[in-house]
Amino acid sequence: MSRPRVVFAILDAFPHAHVSASLTPVLAALAEEGGRAPKGGRGVLSASTYPNHATFVTGVSPHAHGIVSSNAWVDGAVRPAREVGPAARTLFDACRFAGLRAVGLFGDPDLVPICGALDAAAHWPPAGVLPADAPRGRLGYGADRAVVEAAEAVGVAEADLVVLQLDETDTARHLAGPDAPEALAQCRATDAALGEVLERLRPHWDETVVIVVSDHDCEAVAPGAVDLYAEEKGRGLPVHVEHDGTACVVLGEVERAQLLALPTITDAQQLAAGHWVVWGAPGQQYGIDFGLAGQHGSPRSATQVAIVGGGHPEAARLGAWLGQNVPPATAWAARVKRLLGLRASS
Repeated sequence: MSRPRVVFAILDAFPHAHVSASLTPVLAALAEEGGRAPKGGRGVLSASTYPNHATFVTGVSPHAHGIVSSNAWVDGAVRPAREVGPAARTLFDACRFAGLRAVGLFGDPDLVPICGALDAAAHWPPAGVLPADAPRGRLGYGADRAVVEAAEAVGVAEADLVVLQLDETDTARHLAGPDAPEALAQCRATDAALGEVLERLRPHWDETVVIVVSDHDCEAVAPGAVDLYAEEKGRGLPVHVEHDGTACVVLGEVERAQLLALPTITDAQQLAAGHWVVWGAPGQQYGIDFGLAGQHGSPRSATQVAIVGGGHPEAARLGAWLGQNVPPATAWAARVKRLLGLRASS
């Protein structure tokens, strides 16, 4: 049997708990073909979009690829993540070196450089800039419809690897709340949008493996936010704080006890030397209160969708593995490389 073509679909903020035959028939059908992780997958911290996407395409932690929040940590300073990209080889790099065709489509245009898709055989939106006429969601990112319409233009049916991101569930859960009727309706719509993209691959279904993940979940939040950056400056701690929804990334040499002494902080986890994530009680936000009903960042929102389907025999094999595991976000790049016949170090 020849190697499969692979679709790696990321549904932003999609809830593992709400995948069902009634609400998400496309995802449910994929899980029947291949499998689903019963407890979902587990994202990197903080549980937010850019660190997890960069991990999906590199297979390494945020400390290794450098994208720790909406920003990247480079040589002791922060820079916007889209200006830097990941400091590690990506799936797009590996495919290019092997002569395979990899394409990327993203509702959030910043993810084009953050995922290294500028080096893909084709990507959308062009150069990470939404065209003026592209349909947009309520927060200004590319609507799911925009990604569906771009699928043919980038040639998903001819690609060895397709990496795509659908953004609108994230917007709906931020604005309406994680489990609001509006958010669940958007889950249904995003499931259908994914189905439209996959229909373009039906003529080659027996050659296809589809992996569907989400980058993070979402939790309800209370009004108000704590400025932890100002607090640590007032205490003279030698660290930098990045607010990230219901968590903060703390960069610098500091003791756990010092972090737990900060107001509202209930727990802290060291991810690497000089790299911590801290968080508070359920509903606690950090930074600026944007009036959102849902947020993410803390470990409470780190559960990911993890589903595989498709007509190639590898879908069932990968599904059997999923059925026995809680796959970490760091595992997917290696799994995709193995499916494509690429070296793990490529």
